[in-house]
Amino acid sequence: MGEVDQTGKSGESQRGGWKQNPDAVRDNILQVARAVFARHGLSGARMDEIARSTRTSKRMIYYYFSDKETLYQAVLEDAYAGVRHAEDALDLGKLHPVAALRELAEFTFEHHRHAPDFVRLVMIENIHEGEHMSRLKSISGQNSSAISLLEDIYRRGVEMGLFRRGLSAPELHWHISAASVFNVSNRATFSHIFGDDLFTERGQQKLRRQVGDMILGLVMKPGLSAESGVPRPKEEARNINADIFRFLEVWEDKWSTLSPDATPADRRLHFEGLARDMRLSTPPDVEADEEYWIDSDGGPVRVRLFRHAGGGRQPALIYMHGGAWMQGSPETHWDITARIAAWAQQTVISVDYALAPEHPFPAAYLQVLAVARWAREEAGMLGIDPARISIGGDSAGGNLAAAAALACRDEELPLCAQLLIYPVCDFDRTRPSYVENAEGPLLKVASMAASDALYCADADQLRTDPRISPLSAASHAGLPPTYVAVAQYDPLRDSGLAYAQTLETSGVPVTTHVGDGLIHGYLRAMEYCPDAQLRLRDICAWLRGISDG
Repeated sequence: MGEVDQTGKSGESQRGGWKQNPDAVRDNILQVARAVFARHGLSGARMDEIARSTRTSKRMIYYYFSDKETLYQAVLEDAYAGVRHAEDALDLGKLHPVAALRELAEFTFEHHRHAPDFVRLVMIENIHEGEHMSRLKSISGQNSSAISLLEDIYRRGVEMGLFRRGLSAPELHWHISAASVFNVSNRATFSHIFGDDLFTERGQQKLRRQVGDMILGLVMKPGLSAESGVPRPKEEARNINADIFRFLEVWEDKWSTLSPDATPADRRLHFEGLARDMRLSTPPDVEADEEYWIDSDGGPVRVRLFRHAGGGRQPALIYMHGGAWMQGSPETHWDITARIAAWAQQTVISVDYALAPEHPFPAAYLQVLAVARWAREEAGMLGIDPARISIGGDSAGGNLAAAAALACRDEELPLCAQLLIYPVCDFDRTRPSYVENAEGPLLKVASMAASDALYCADADQLRTDPRISPLSAASHAGLPPTYVAVAQYDPLRDSGLAYAQTLETSGVPVTTHVGDGLIHGYLRAMEYCPDAQLRLRDICAWLRGISDG
């Protein structure tokens, strides 16, 4: 029948080759047997079924493993060895004990959810009262690597004054395993009773994070939190505003539930929900229920108006949100635009421009230009003063605002001012701020090239086209008075400062704020960081002064 026997004869070349690789034969048998034992248990598993699915014969299975129980024990031993090998590869000894404990807890949760056969084997062996594991010294007693890892992590945490005394490594392992095993073992019954929401990718990522939170909540000393226990040496050395960390804890926790494999579309949806969850109340003197659709060469574009309730013909700011050209909307930046409308006492036209990668350059650029033309043409209907229209935005939105301001100048479409908040003005990542702030916070240099390419895949065009890189324009003369707000600890800082310097050299009135102690995206932190709110109030005072002047 083409099976390999002990003489080495074979009717199939594929199986004949296994005689020269006994380790591969054994591994294949263990892999197949693991699935069969997990599905049917020790009693229900049949050696014939295992043999049919392997690349060898039943006779060879008995050659390697004398009987079914021996094979079952070998499967158990191999399964646990795989877990321990993966734990050892984490190299947790180099991590701070708080980070190491979270990493181990979340690793265990993630491993088990992707290895349901392992969990089923554990359940089956519990039915057998651990009889077979007790015969395997490699996975019994206090010497398993999981216990050794936990002992080291816990000891270091206690010595640093972070973890409370009186706990043991087996206790911690029990708590970690309880949640991780239950997540797999009880999925069917839990889903039947409560629904499947917790077993979607989003739900699983959220539970994974919560398992880490629970374990750290158990071990941390009273009065300490997991975040207070993790030192931030680089950030502290850079004197980042302490209130920013309060915001980052919340922000990063909410983003942590997003799958690492998320698409740009997934990120958009997550960002919309996150921003809605964190949205501040709208100032009482702002109306935000008007929407319009404008036709453009880049496709139809929606705008939302944030109008100060003072009435009359108001100044207006056309505003583009940030989000790396691939996420964000007027709704994600509601807090910023609503406060500009309130504090600068004007109408803000927030643009829901087309997003990459589905709509790369020049779609968004063309839409912004169309909105600028529309705002001037429809000023009477909108209740705004056509002589007092400004343009602005933050991050990628600041890039679009600067590029559109150049085009408006060339079209003789006058603007009252331009507001650029931590803007992308070129793509030169050799500037010092890119090196100093490569790891953010919030914006990391390593991810910038990929997001830039989604907006425009042509690297030469990124550097040289003023519609994408405003700093590359042949002339910057004749642009309106400009406010450039950068952040000290932002990779984009020097790009914005270079643009401000170029404008000044070209005779443009420029107000620059360097954002001492602040990071990219700091306006999102207004609820936590008074300095962030103060910066926006200063921006609004400047806007109001320009408009009234």
